[in-house]
Amino acid sequence: MKIQKQFVFTVTSVIVLFLALIIITAASHNHFRNDAAKWASGSFDGSNIMDAAALKSTETAVLLINLDAEVIFQSNNLPTISVEPERIVEKSTFKKIHDHKGIKVIVSQDQALSGRIWMLLSQMGIRDLYILKESI
Repeated sequence: MKIQKQFVFTVTSVIVLFLALIIITAASHNHFRNDAAKWASGSFDGSNIMDAAALKSTETAVLLINLDAEVIFQSNNLPTISVEPERIVEKSTFKKIHDHKGIKVIVSQDQALSGRIWMLLSQMGIRDLYILKESI
């Protein structure tokens, strides 16, 4: 009888603990790693856009992320990842982007697509991410 009471108490304690954790998680406002409104502000003020002249004059290491089938901007001294937009968050591609120490620049003829990929990668924690202006 004593063992049965102890078992009921233990099971009840575990269930109450799990319910408390579920309620705390559901009530939290920070479901995303970063605040989406904070990242969207870069799109409104244009701070996430880089033109070709600024790209060529930067002294920081640059990684180009090409989203188009053909390369529309090419530089011999800049590493380039060519990837289909649907595969941008695949583990191997995301690891290359995440591990790059320096500026990452998204290159595409479709500026709306570049904006969506920029927002996605920004919310996933990628820093120093820019969109190349279409006047190349």
